[in-house]
Amino acid sequence: MIDIKSKLKSLPKKPGVYIFRNSKGKIIYIGKALVLKNRVSSYFHGKHDAKTNELVANIADLEWIVVNSEFEALLLEARLIKQHKPKYNIAQKDSKSYLYIVIDKEFPNRVHTARWGDLNGSHLDWFGPFPSSTETQQILKTIRKIFPFRSCKTLSCSPCLYAHLGLCPSVCVNSEGYEKTISQVRTLLSGKTNTLKKIFKSLEKEMKTYAQAAEFEKAQAIKNQINSLTSLTKGWQTVPTEKRDWAETQNRLRQLLVRYQGYDPIIINKIEGYDVSNLGTEIIVGSLVVFVEGQPENASYRKFNLKYNLKRQDDPLGIKNILHRRLNHPEWVYPQLVLVDGGKTQIKAAFEAIKEKEMVGKISLLGLAKQEELIVIPRIEKEKITGWKMLRLSRRHPELQLLQTVRDEAHRFAQRYYKELHSRKTLI
Repeated sequence: MIDIKSKLKSLPKKPGVYIFRNSKGKIIYIGKALVLKNRVSSYFHGKHDAKTNELVANIADLEWIVVNSEFEALLLEARLIKQHKPKYNIAQKDSKSYLYIVIDKEFPNRVHTARWGDLNGSHLDWFGPFPSSTETQQILKTIRKIFPFRSCKTLSCSPCLYAHLGLCPSVCVNSEGYEKTISQVRTLLSGKTNTLKKIFKSLEKEMKTYAQAAEFEKAQAIKNQINSLTSLTKGWQTVPTEKRDWAETQNRLRQLLVRYQGYDPIIINKIEGYDVSNLGTEIIVGSLVVFVEGQPENASYRKFNLKYNLKRQDDPLGIKNILHRRLNHPEWVYPQLVLVDGGKTQIKAAFEAIKEKEMVGKISLLGLAKQEELIVIPRIEKEKITGWKMLRLSRRHPELQLLQTVRDEAHRFAQRYYKELHSRKTLI
């Protein structure tokens, strides 16, 4: 007889899918978990409803499949439910009410959701069932930001709102390359993690081709796709503690941006910090510092002599000038987040530079005010700043500590350059 208790002890604290079997070895339930040990153990402790109690009473064996992320667990769960049709997955919810993600045959292919009764021969492929409609919509939202696709029923003669938001490749106007996009979406939705390597290799090859041809904006777009995919699917079992801490911190920063700025960068892998240092009009300098995965990337630091760009002391104009000059270099991989030393005035100036370079919605923007250490978050809608959130966090918060580190490093680097120029002037 199988000892369930010993199996519970050996469950890993990792994301994955768990499978319950009855005494005849038949699969009766499939579920997913961010932490397998916690989720599966919960079935055998505490009080449950009648349906769950019935399920537990019929569990004679359990097994699990470890994956690298919650996203992969969600897709694998749907694939296995579709394959095995476990009794209690169907019994706990009418199978007709499950959502599926479908891709229509008609080119340019439409990607959307449908119920079981809506599935028919007009679909090129379909994935599911997904027990949670909320999670289904989140999957589509996430994938769409990486591989933009068509979702509208009727093709328009001009780019739609989704096209302007970067969520549709304007297939109604130009469908070139869209077949490859659909292939990548199908691979991602299949839940077969080994096939993801093909996507990464293809994207990396494409990025290098664009870079060699000096098409840096296209190369950067591919790089963003790679970063987003990595964020979704990277493993945790071999990631050092400091890397896991960074991932948690950047996720909290991301949540702040989604909540208060109205923009989801998906991943915050690279942060750039900016500062201006001056005394009178004789020496005016600016700095750019770069942090990748929470660590300084000194080789990417840049310093700017603003004496010939500014006629007077003007920190906001200095910030705008630095950002404008920096964004003229797409070969320097763009950040997901820009942090300026200052408040509303400095942020407005930085926003003007980002808008002039048509990067609104592609680069997030924050400010960190001195003394009170307030995080200043602009609310951005329709390429305009429509409001502000002044956020005060405890100094123990890792996200505040990270922003302080970036801000202080930008200030230190600007001061260092200022002293360097001042020393030269003194020696003349």
